[in-house]
Amino acid sequence: MTLSNPSLPSSATASGARRLATLGYVALALGAAAYWFNSPWQSPLLNLLAISICLMGIWPILRWLQRNDQAYPLLEVMLLTMVPFYAVPLLTEHEAVAAYSESVLIQAAGLVLLFQAACALGGKWGDGPVQLAPGGVWWADELIADGNLRFTSYTLMLTTAYLFVSTFTHLIPSELVGTLRAVFFGIGIISGFIQARLWGSGLLHRSQKTILVVNIVLQIVLANLGLLLVTGLIILLLVLVGYFSTARRLPLAVCVIALPLFAVLHSGKHKMREIYWGENSHDLRVMEVPGFYQEWIGYGLESGIKITGKEDAAGHSSLFDRASLFQIVCYTMDTVPSRSPYLEGETYAYILPQVIPRFLWPSKPSPNDSVKILSVKLGMLTEEGAETTSIGYGLIAESYANFGYYGSAVLALLLGFAARKIARSTAACSTLSIGGIFRILCLAWALNSETTLAVWLSSLYQACIAIVVPLLAYRSLVGEK
Repeated sequence: MTLSNPSLPSSATASGARRLATLGYVALALGAAAYWFNSPWQSPLLNLLAISICLMGIWPILRWLQRNDQAYPLLEVMLLTMVPFYAVPLLTEHEAVAAYSESVLIQAAGLVLLFQAACALGGKWGDGPVQLAPGGVWWADELIADGNLRFTSYTLMLTTAYLFVSTFTHLIPSELVGTLRAVFFGIGIISGFIQARLWGSGLLHRSQKTILVVNIVLQIVLANLGLLLVTGLIILLLVLVGYFSTARRLPLAVCVIALPLFAVLHSGKHKMREIYWGENSHDLRVMEVPGFYQEWIGYGLESGIKITGKEDAAGHSSLFDRASLFQIVCYTMDTVPSRSPYLEGETYAYILPQVIPRFLWPSKPSPNDSVKILSVKLGMLTEEGAETTSIGYGLIAESYANFGYYGSAVLALLLGFAARKIARSTAACSTLSIGGIFRILCLAWALNSETTLAVWLSSLYQACIAIVVPLLAYRSLVGEK
């Protein structure tokens, strides 16, 4: 069995997937019932909306498991990420969410549910049969043969080496930093994802498993040194999804260790930023890394146990405000259009310029300007503050700020259609074909829910170019088909 064009799954794998799906349905039903009878909210409508957001986020991935789908779960993963970002803050009645009136909470929950429903409808629109035999189209042809996929353990080690050099030395010229970062990030996530799928298929030896684990841990450790957890979290989640997509079971030991650790780091990062960002910032040395993480974990555990004093409470609240996309939706709906007019596509105007290379248009606008516009126009930051502080808005809040309910529904419909169409049309692609690479990158980007559309699309576009162009050059040099 190859990874790109799998044969029908074994009865054991299919049966295990169905059992896991059944367990998920039971857990989902029990969880919904428990929440309904113990909800902190008094409004039955708000409770119903909160449960519905969870159902719409989790049900599709369970259905994907139940039917043992051979296409990548692009739409399903996109919907699943909405649970921690939108449902959990509402379900737990965090103070950042509870500060809003019941009417605002109901409107925000309804908008999230509308977005999910439109995504699912778009997925139905883009649905079609999965063709497991290659169709002979150019983007399905392998750039490197699937039989050579084990070479990705070496490219994974190469990515780790690059991260080490770029983190602890100044050997890389400043003008190449951005380009090489994009290239190696793409190489790293694709290599890790492929290795995880090989592991899930039972095709990795023990030594190769050790190489995978060591390199993924090192990459996460190095990526987190900048106190931005999103890159390390994407690396971890993509490896978990890669393993899950072939093994059809969760690596419970990894989840039990890694996810709580990320939660602790998340709780402590605001204190670390106060210390290590700004005037006190300096380049870490290799020997300082253990102490750096020891300090970070200590602050995270302290923050998780208790919040002492008004200053700590404010810092914790501010941290959650930026982590909770549901709170951002509440703020946006409470602000637009009552205190700030609709943007009418102003942030989307930054999408098309990103297609033009910067050497042809040196002064082209940055996609990050879309984030600055949202921050200033919605009154969350001043123009000066927007230059140094970035807030994760997410696609739902951005679409509503531009065009209201209609904007969110249309964007979700298009995203759902595109995700399902890409998943179905690339099911027959070789893993390291243009289509195969594109679907892996789309899966990685489906895990990134905090960006604006301009940033999301431009970074995906840059990653595709950074990965596909070198592979095309390699094939032209060696003549491999």
